Amino acid sequence: MSICIVALPNREKANQLIERLQSVSTPIVRCDLIKPGIGKQSIKTEQSQENTIDEGSEFNCPNPIEITKVPLLNPELSKQTRQRNMAFLLMPFGFIAGLTFTAMTNLKTFSDLGINFLGEQITGGLVGMVSGWMGSYVGAASVRPKNIEDIISIKKLNEQGLWLLFLETPLEVELPWNLLQEVKPIEVVRLLDQ
Repeated sequence: MSICIVALPNREKANQLIERLQSVSTPIVRCDLIKPGIGKQSIKTEQSQENTIDEGSEFNCPNPIEITKVPLLNPELSKQTRQRNMAFLLMPFGFIAGLTFTAMTNLKTFSDLGINFLGEQITGGLVGMVSGWMGSYVGAASVRPKNIEDIISIKKLNEQGLWLLFLETPLEVELPWNLLQEVKPIEVVRLLDQ
């Protein structure tokens, strides 16, 4: 899988590139057109142009989106997804661990509140589940993206008023680099190669 971001001066160049990729039948898994940010040099007239992509094509570039909507370019979005996935795993394990620990040690932590032995175990399980939920937040926040420097440079390009084309190809399929160079992009940033 190859992911790259192509920085282009206007939407017309992006549409030309997409049409050329379609004409040579390049398999594209994902194609996102990212509109310019709100930087000083943002070109407002370009945003009102209509999308000239053929609706019946294999891959469509939808209407332009904000850079914050692309998970790979927004570490906060990635962190939220990672936290949800970790919570899905850690909360049940926390419940089981809390339930087991309370049963093994015969703790009477909540007996002053009038909770019986079975209620004590379930309460211990709930406390374990809450700790698993909190652990998912800590675990998700502790991961730093590998390509943070590339993301920062891409965001700077976006703030300069450039259109960004996010292209992802399937496994073992390379983008036609000579075709990308024909539209004279301002910059091409490769994010991921597997």
